[in-house]
Amino acid sequence: MKKLFSIMLIATVLCSCSQTVPTTVTPSGPPEDIITPEATFYSEITSSKERPIAVMIDNDEESARPQAGLEDAYLVYEITVEGAATRFMALFKNYDVAKVGPVRSARHYFLDYALENDAIYTHAGQSPQAGRDIAALGMIDINGLSGLDGQYFHRDYTHTSSWHTLYTGTDKLAELAEAKGIRKESDELIYKYNEQDTEIDGQPASEFALPYAPFYRVTYEYNTDTKVYERSINGALHKSQSGVTLSAKNVIVLYIDNYNLNDGTNAGRQELDNIGSGKGFYMTNGQYKQITWSKSSRRAKTVIKDESGAEITLNPGTTYVQIIPESKAVTIR
Repeated sequence: MKKLFSIMLIATVLCSCSQTVPTTVTPSGPPEDIITPEATFYSEITSSKERPIAVMIDNDEESARPQAGLEDAYLVYEITVEGAATRFMALFKNYDVAKVGPVRSARHYFLDYALENDAIYTHAGQSPQAGRDIAALGMIDINGLSGLDGQYFHRDYTHTSSWHTLYTGTDKLAELAEAKGIRKESDELIYKYNEQDTEIDGQPASEFALPYAPFYRVTYEYNTDTKVYERSINGALHKSQSGVTLSAKNVIVLYIDNYNLNDGTNAGRQELDNIGSGKGFYMTNGQYKQITWSKSSRRAKTVIKDESGAEITLNPGTTYVQIIPESKAVTIR
């Protein structure tokens, strides 16, 4: 009798619930049909015909941080400039990032990486050498400190009252490119990507440090939950203005020497020996491989191979290219 009553009670509860709880629709496809962030990235980057927009982003000192927009870039270069500081060149395939910056001036060796990515090069002013090279290379650039271009940039003093205050957005830059007749489509893609996240046969690299200068040390630490490297500067997480910790699925470290440019200005601007070949590391998924790089001309793509001579294929996700002098030893833990 107790058993019968229990069955009747359960049936009554189930009947009552069925009148108030919406029916759950079971997906018809198997679990592997679920679209992952990696698959989305691969699809958007490899199939997109949008020409990349490359933006020079400030990193001279603490007042240049936090930056805006770096978290939305699919590819970021960091290279030394004068005073042993660094500067970023961030590449975007999505044209709806509302705020990017602080935008800073061009340096001539960044042009090489904009060219090999077939990117729309965006900056605010330039060094004398960069100005000459932009003209000599026939680059149609966007300069936030000149004429019509300046109307698509704005000042924001929220984070500092210094000169690190000039911003734009990829939405505005796409609009400006249209107005200037700049080509906005491209089939170029410098790196090959795996369709899905793939482990590499490498050595453990849960953390590594890049000592750019005594006052500026970059560290990446692998997060086993999110499977990305989280970026820190001088021991503190590197966050964007939106509060997001900057991270990378892939980190490529290239040893390339830089030295003072003899341009007669005594400003300490740098030259970069990036035409030729050298060594470096590739990090992803908590592992690293030793690599070699080669670049035959300013317009040529940088070719990166592993020790077997095979060209590397990146995992789908954000990639940081860290260019650092050979004299700066990378510490891998």
